[in-house]
Amino acid sequence: MGKLSFWSFFGAQGRDLPLPRESVDGKTVVIAGANVGLGFEASVHVANKKPSLLIATCRDTAKCKQTLESRCNVLQVHYQIVTRVLLVLRERCPGTRPASFDSWPLELSSFDNVRSFVDRFDAEGPERLNILVANAGTFKPVYTRTQDDWEIMLQVNYLSFALLGILLLPHLLHSATCDDPSRLVLVSSLGHYLAAPVLTGSRNWDHVLGAISAEKLGASGLVPSRYNLSKMLQVAFMREIAARLPSPTPLVVTAVDPGFCHSSLQRELEKYRLLRMIVSFVKWLLRARTSEMGSRNIVYAALATDAQDLHGKYMSSCEVVEECDYLLSAEGKVFSERLWWETIEVLSKVDDRVPQIVSTYLPASST
Repeated sequence: MGKLSFWSFFGAQGRDLPLPRESVDGKTVVIAGANVGLGFEASVHVANKKPSLLIATCRDTAKCKQTLESRCNVLQVHYQIVTRVLLVLRERCPGTRPASFDSWPLELSSFDNVRSFVDRFDAEGPERLNILVANAGTFKPVYTRTQDDWEIMLQVNYLSFALLGILLLPHLLHSATCDDPSRLVLVSSLGHYLAAPVLTGSRNWDHVLGAISAEKLGASGLVPSRYNLSKMLQVAFMREIAARLPSPTPLVVTAVDPGFCHSSLQRELEKYRLLRMIVSFVKWLLRARTSEMGSRNIVYAALATDAQDLHGKYMSSCEVVEECDYLLSAEGKVFSERLWWETIEVLSKVDDRVPQIVSTYLPASST
């Protein structure tokens, strides 16, 4: 069964991870949350493999511009990513940015913004979408609700990515064959192993998502519990959507743990001096990976040739490992299926394309 072992975790943290050699020539790749951290580093690896088109999303237009400028520098000099003024970047990158790279805004705390991104892809994007990496996430130290009236970590880390994945599902499936399946990679976390206690008594909740979004969450509304739970929901969603696809599948769905990394996820905590000191100490103690090393997990799940072996699986350190005990239990499977149908119900009210896509492409019952 899937358990979090300190010694196995500590040993894995110091391991150099492989990078797949597979090409993305002729393929379209979307990487969400690519302006900083893991998503940025994953974009660099993918961009250097010369995709037909790489769309790296950022939370707003200004960050998209910064990403485009920085990525141009990377593509020209194959250098560690740095932030430069535009003049310096143009000196190092003569001419315009590569036609194979673009950066679009995608704000996951807004369902309307997710819908707008998909509408733009329908109108301006290519017919093909071979790889979707759902990487962006948030960690908020205080309880916060979005304009859509959901707790922010629940919406950003789970609901919006579920909406994005479902709305782009037809593109992913139409671009695939069983010999060369498309990929949907959900960037989760080892924190999902710690989420089960929050779900104590969840079988008695009238509405799972409503209870998770409430300010008082079960026995504990602590911020780490909310974050860990949002990551467990991602893994549950991965298992449910994988179970509904045909076998062999034209779409490989995988959840990935990038490991404990130096990333921008903790930036909200680092606004507070004491928390900043604690985070720095924990990173040193637990041998935090660089964002580049952590991103290799993501790239491996997106490109590795053993695709069918990765379908419906949870990965860590570029290997398939078991997800948490709770999701593997009978109770967890009941919870996951209930979560799936509640998620579809919620998202169907957000966008009327959702029920049609689910009935057309995901008709099979989960097991």
